[in-house]
Formats: sequence, C-alpha cells, structure tokens
Amino acid sequence: MRALVVGGTGFIGGHLVRHLWDQGERCRLLARPTSDLAPLEGLDFELVRGDLGNPESLRQAVENMEVVYNLAGIGHVTAQSQAAYERFHAVNVAGVHHLAQACLDANVKQLVHLSSTAAMGLIHHSPIDETATCRPATPYQMSKWEGEQAALGYWESHRLPVIVLRPCMVYGPGGYGEFARFCRWFAQGVFPRVGWGPNLTPLVHVSDVVQAVHQASLRGHPGQVYLVAGATSPPLAQIRQLVLETLGIKRPYIYVPRWLALAGAWALEAMARARGRPTLLTRRNVASVTASRVFDISLASRHLGYTPQVPLAEGV
Repeated sequence: MRALVVGGTGFIGGHLVRHLWDQGERCRLLARPTSDLAPLEGLDFELVRGDLGNPESLRQAVENMEVVYNLAGIGHVTAQSQAAYERFHAVNVAGVHHLAQACLDANVKQLVHLSSTAAMGLIHHSPIDETATCRPATPYQMSKWEGEQAALGYWESHRLPVIVLRPCMVYGPGGYGEFARFCRWFAQGVFPRVGWGPNLTPLVHVSDVVQAVHQASLRGHPGQVYLVAGATSPPLAQIRQLVLETLGIKRPYIYVPRWLALAGAWALEAMARARGRPTLLTRRNVASVTASRVFDISLASRHLGYTPQVPLAEGV
C-alpha cells in the first residue's frame, strides 16, 4: 500500500520505516525541516517537509496515500504546568485534528494513530483491557487521551477508518525515553526499591510495536483501540537486575518506604512550584513506579494476529 509515516524520524517511526522497507514497501515521510534524517540513511523514501501544525503540508503529504501512520507526538510524564499542556495539546490533539481532516479530504483508506497507555492514567486493577475507564491526570496523559478522541471522532462522525494503538513503555535500540532513564538510574545506583510490592512493570520492545502498527493497517477494525504490551509484566526488581547483569556491574539496592518516597516527592513538588520550575519527581511518579499493572493484549492478538516476539532478556 502507498503509506505515509508521520513521525518517521522518531524512535518508533524510524523502526517502522525500516520495517516497511524490509517488507518491500516504499513510503513517504512527513518530517519537520529540522528533523535529522541520518538514522534513515540508505533507505529509499519520498520526503515531504512539514508538520502537524501546518495543514497545507499535511494536504501535500497525504495526497494519493492509502494508509497513514501517525507516530508523531510530544510530551513528558513529569510535566505539570498549564504551559506544558498547551504545548502538548498543539501537537497531540490539534495536530491530530489537522491530520485526520487531511486524510478525510484525500479519501485515505486507513489512519493508524499511535497513542499510549498513558492516556488511561494510573489504573490500579489488573489485568487491564480496552474497556477500562480512562482517568488521565497529567498534561501529557490528558493530551494523549484527547488526541485519541480527536482521531476516533472522525470515524464516528465521518467514517474515516481510524485505528488507535496504545503501547505501554517502549524500549529498544535508539530509544531515549523512560526505559533508558531507568537504565541510567539503575547503573548509577540511584534508583531505590520503593515499597515491598512486586511493582509489575509492562514493557514492549520497539520491534513488537512496529509489528502491531503494521498489522493494524492490514487487519485492524476501524474505530477500535488496541493495547500493545509484551508477553509478561516482570517485577521492576527483575528488570533492574537484568539490566545490571547485562552491563556487568553491581549496585546496592536501597529500600525506601513508599510513604517516605511520597513525602519526598511532595516536598520537591512544593519547591518546584515556588521556583516556577518543573520537578524530576512527583507523587504520581511514585504511585506509577510502585503500582503493579498487567495489560491484556488478547484483543490485539485476535484482531491483528499480534504476538510479542522479543523476550525481555533478549531485548535488554
């Protein structure tokens, strides 16, 4: 199929472009003028310069395309300010509106929108499936949830075939997000064990996300949301140990009571508000790290044929 990848110079997008290339499919990329194309060197693709805030560039990008993959997005899990929400909204919500309208006008056959389990907020029961009530709380979470609703609204109102995927924490080559930060903190010995819970932590390798994204364009049901995660949710302590063994180093694992971590996060939040600056740690971060979550991927398995292929040890 003639495919446009929005966000193709990013972490997951770059892997998708390479996957499509390996499958013998040529694609078109929408990339900002400042985007670095070096990671895609050696691949043959058509390039359109623009972004989600430029409707004219979107109209040019979607012309004659059959499927559009939207993997673009911005945000940070610890951001708390209204200014941060407005920045995220401009791309994650308003940008989705612009793209969906361009797809509708161009009669695109399929829009695959990559969201995140962050859109669901922090859910305390497991297993979690697509029917769970979403309770986004942070600026990033709210923008991802509203972006999903923007995309799905075009299916409900205009019958633009839209499919939404919610991957959990994604890791793999070229990733510099949350998992990479965890690895740095593990290696530096500054990531303590908080509480005595199992802290089951869902992870998914980037190649498995790419598998799900591609399969969604071929087999997904319009208007459906799919959770994408690994085969298991390992305890955070197991992930830490695996990372350290892979690096060949040892670090002490200091225990911090959950109540003390929450108190420290509260103090950091108060200082950040007084200074008008973001904080590296919030109470929601502590709640997220100490929660145990398992995502049910059976719907993606049935509809898309999605099966995680990369075991954690191999991925790390």
